[in-house]
Amino acid sequence: MTRPDLAVETTRGVIQFGAGSWGMSWLGKIEQSAHFELRALIEPVAGAREAALAAGVAPDLCFGGLDEALAAGVEAQVGVVVTPPATHLAVAHEAMEAGLDLLVEKPLADTLESARELVDRAEELGRRLMVSQNYRFKRAPRTVQRLVTEGAVGRIEQVRIVYQKDPPFADFRVQMDEPVIIDMAVHHLDQIRGLLGLEPVRLRARSWNPSWSRFRGNASALIEMETAEGVQIIYTGSWCSTGAETTWDGEWDIQGERGGILWRQNQVRLSFTSVFDTVFLPGAHERDGTMDVDLDPVPLEERAGVLGELHAALDEERVPETHGRDNLRSLALVLAAVESARADGAFVELAPTEATAGK
Repeated sequence: MTRPDLAVETTRGVIQFGAGSWGMSWLGKIEQSAHFELRALIEPVAGAREAALAAGVAPDLCFGGLDEALAAGVEAQVGVVVTPPATHLAVAHEAMEAGLDLLVEKPLADTLESARELVDRAEELGRRLMVSQNYRFKRAPRTVQRLVTEGAVGRIEQVRIVYQKDPPFADFRVQMDEPVIIDMAVHHLDQIRGLLGLEPVRLRARSWNPSWSRFRGNASALIEMETAEGVQIIYTGSWCSTGAETTWDGEWDIQGERGGILWRQNQVRLSFTSVFDTVFLPGAHERDGTMDVDLDPVPLEERAGVLGELHAALDEERVPETHGRDNLRSLALVLAAVESARADGAFVELAPTEATAGK
């Protein structure tokens, strides 16, 4: 594939793989981006291509395969993979071999072996490989990340995360095994690493499916994690909640030696063991003994933030924040949780190589 000189281009051409419901949503994000332009949409399923055309995608942008797009003279620099996880290995391989840097929807692959293969091949070819862990790229999590990095509550020793939603999915997720762990908890487990700087080394999990669930696989789960330093983390998640729903981020109770951070409903609140700390914290407002923290501004949020980070990484010739090798660790946590749930909650130790992935 020809790669035009990026120095004279204001935008990078994108080939998107996948035109399902989430893929159609991605098309809108690419269209809104100041840095990327859709050059082709690859969708092998005729019905999905027809739906994309009906939604307004130009006929000359729709192709059944990458080979068709290349034969038609399409030139691009970036591939965006928005296909079911089991197809990521084959799709990403073909795209990288054609010369594309890649942004892949989470999870990176359906097995750790496939994910490692993709990461290794990207490095061999000199391609950028980024995973869309878009939950990192928002104001509230960035604020939490800053507070933790600054040591606002001291050494963290216990964390509790609660996530409860009842999303109206009607796509492949409904048929997945362990859908809430694989397709949702991957966000929260990645945030444990990326925002809190914690690396669990062992975990155990249980999953189940309430009688009213429309999911074939277990749509509720409990995961207990522990770091090498002894930090205890408890996560509960559900995609079939009939109770009060959380935001997509969930509710986080992060407790350290000097106090706690409560993050919920897009608000961040600090509480301290010493009243003197509540008086002298810059950028926060005291209320009933706790501190409401102003959210840090970010230039772009969610998937727009992902695209912004990819653009910056390509411009600066560096790896993006959520690059493939770092993401191996997040995926390892997810798959270890699945393994434990299938083993009736047995503890799973993470391999040392995964414990240091991306470090």
